[in-house]
Amino acid sequence: MATATTTLVSVEEYLSTSYKPDVEFKNGELIGRNVGTQQHGTIQFLIGLFFAERTNYRIKQFVEVRLLLNAETGRHVVPDVMVVERPYTKGRVVVDVPAIVVEVKSPEDRFDEIIDKCFEYAAAGIPNIVVIDPDSRRQAVFANNALQFVGPSITLHLPQADVDLVLLVDEIFARLDADENDAENIGPG
Repeated sequence: MATATTTLVSVEEYLSTSYKPDVEFKNGELIGRNVGTQQHGTIQFLIGLFFAERTNYRIKQFVEVRLLLNAETGRHVVPDVMVVERPYTKGRVVVDVPAIVVEVKSPEDRFDEIIDKCFEYAAAGIPNIVVIDPDSRRQAVFANNALQFVGPSITLHLPQADVDLVLLVDEIFARLDADENDAENIGPG
């Protein structure tokens, strides 16, 4: 997930600079992120697509977009996938509290770093925090200050609409498998 550098920058400099890959910001430090693998990126895309297909829920999904997590400290993070309810504030970064945040574990990510980030999400008032590990095909929700492994159907409550949305992780993994099988069947041209 993250290794901190010793470069100190202002919030303004962070927000006006493009980093490749993007980094997070905490207390003046730029915090690097593991960018993941092809599988990681595909899972992110498929989760974003899953939420995009739920148009009747009046939600907007973002993949790897900066989120202002704490206005007082200027803390910015880059969740793998986040969902906000409409209407939301449009701008360069997400400033509204997301209804859902999904972190997809990369092979280099450590669970203690993931859990630390989950605590930050919970402190910011994010009601639905999901962690998906594509390598082990396990998924968890962060609730009651703990990461709890759950089955492939995760019920997420959208607070503004006061409705439940079921994230079908098994459907996302099936789409990943289909995508990977298609790629294996394509040989060099």
